[in-house]
Amino acid sequence: MASDEQLSEAGDAASEAAASAGTTETGEGAAEEVAAPDETSSDHDGRSAKGATEAETSDTGSTAAEASDTGSTAAEASDKASTEAEASDKASTEAEASGTGSTEAEPESPAAAEAAPESPAIPPPSVSGKAQAQRGAPRSSGGLSLGAAVAMAVFVIIGGVLVFGFAQALVPAAQSHRGAACRPMTPTPLEGAAPQLELEDLAGNPVSLADYRGKFLIVNFWATWCEPCTREWPDLSALAERVAERDDIVLVAIAIDEEKAELAPYLQRMGLTNSPVEVLWAKDSEAHISFGSEKIPDTYFVNREGELEAVFVNIREWSSAQALRCVEAAAEG
Repeated sequence: MASDEQLSEAGDAASEAAASAGTTETGEGAAEEVAAPDETSSDHDGRSAKGATEAETSDTGSTAAEASDTGSTAAEASDKASTEAEASDKASTEAEASGTGSTEAEPESPAAAEAAPESPAIPPPSVSGKAQAQRGAPRSSGGLSLGAAVAMAVFVIIGGVLVFGFAQALVPAAQSHRGAACRPMTPTPLEGAAPQLELEDLAGNPVSLADYRGKFLIVNFWATWCEPCTREWPDLSALAERVAERDDIVLVAIAIDEEKAELAPYLQRMGLTNSPVEVLWAKDSEAHISFGSEKIPDTYFVNREGELEAVFVNIREWSSAQALRCVEAAAEG
């Protein structure tokens, strides 16, 4: 608790302070009046600054709004570009799907567009019920319908059978033709392989009838002591001359003399030394018997396979045209 003395000193001090404040109040009032215009000015400046700040805020807002408008415009342009790109992609896809594959056509001039007449629309071709049925029919790998392929196969088989049958029918006809050509020569048909003989040529070289395989062979048996053979020899030589240009026909004359030495002088006397007939000598004087002959002269046809076809017993006019036709027909068989 404060003492009374302290309280008294405090009251005095307060009284002095109040008196001092009353003395200076008037001066401070005047000062406050003088200072009042400054406060007004300060308020005006504050309002001006506040207006400027609000203006700047307004400008900033306008700028932000413009920026927002600009962004909206750019977004719209971007959306439009995207829409056009999608439309272009769709058009490209439709063009590829339709298979046009054509390049962009050059734009026509207005004059050309006006001058070009409008072409009438062409209706699509109608498909008949038969064509539709054919379209739906199963098809083979070659593009033909299954029915057409089967029909073609049947046609080929039938054609082959007919051709084969026709060829077989020609065989008797050909044989008949050969028989007709040789019929005036009165041959006797034969069958079987021609016997193999031990033969030599005039030079002493061994010869076999098998050496002539693949050629049409005319075999004549003769002897120097055979009078009918001597009469037939010139005709045989004439026939050999007529077929000399053909390397597929050979005429051989096989002598059955006991001695080969008798052949050369005989041919020289007959003027047959240079004859195209191939003269051979059989070591066996009965070689002709193995062919079936009992007498001479006899002539045999041997085909290209070495088989006997016919025999002409006794002499023939081998120099005649009929004999030539007979030989050629037989050789073609």
